[in-house]
Amino acid sequence: MVVLFIATRAAGDPAVLILPSDATPEMIQSVRERIGTDRSYIEQFWVFLRDMATLNFGRSIVYREPVLDLMGGRVANSLKLQAASLVLILATAFPLGVLAAYKRGKFPDHVVRLLAAVGQAAPSFWVGLLLMALFSVKLGWLPAGGMGPGGLESIPYFVLPTITTSLLLFASLTRLLRSSMLETLDAEFVKLARAKGLSEAKVVWVHVLRNALLPIMTFMAIWIGTAVSGSVVVEVVFDWPGIGAMFVDSIGTRDFPMIQAIVGLVAVTVLLANLIVDLLYGVVDPRVRIATPGH
Repeated sequence: MVVLFIATRAAGDPAVLILPSDATPEMIQSVRERIGTDRSYIEQFWVFLRDMATLNFGRSIVYREPVLDLMGGRVANSLKLQAASLVLILATAFPLGVLAAYKRGKFPDHVVRLLAAVGQAAPSFWVGLLLMALFSVKLGWLPAGGMGPGGLESIPYFVLPTITTSLLLFASLTRLLRSSMLETLDAEFVKLARAKGLSEAKVVWVHVLRNALLPIMTFMAIWIGTAVSGSVVVEVVFDWPGIGAMFVDSIGTRDFPMIQAIVGLVAVTVLLANLIVDLLYGVVDPRVRIATPGH
């Protein structure tokens, strides 16, 4: 809260940005009184804490509309993009991570590790621009930006932003899943399962994968918590009307209420995501459940 308050106030006076360059001091003072920046920092901080505690984010300085109303549609747009990215990641990272661990040291393992290394090293904005230049500008197969008219006609608009957003998480998740499964493959219970005559597919996909999921769940909690604003670069590159692009615009215009609301949303989402994952640990792995008499 303190860092957010200081950072937004240190960025500059929003009244100067709102008004034209030839605005008189009286006009600037009038705007400051309207948005509350004419008060002392102590008073502003008290109002800031009170509003955050009551989820009263006020009205946008720039748009002069309630902040929550402006955020609603943008959050939904970002969640649509993140949901599409999550589907793509789960459909690719899990099979490839399991394959790399099971075929360690062999050709499939080398290919998957190379793809993961490239995915982690390539900047999102660079990948997005390359995809746009190839598939939109040169080949003309896919639209270069925007969200589309809606319905099935919007599917082509999702392709390039979804691939760009998914690349880093795909690479990180694949490498983490591979290393986690390699540790589990050598465990004693895996040898016992094989000795019982269980099929190799059941050993890998049921016993090994389930025990390798704990670090994956922790990693996914971090990603889910920051997904709302984590695609800032992608939304700017592809002109996607999401909360990340709105966050960038709000910083540029010193829109304090909007910045505070978005940061608060991200903070709450991070806390909830980690809490949910902590509760799911006991579902995935009974060893982490709290053992109490009668439970």
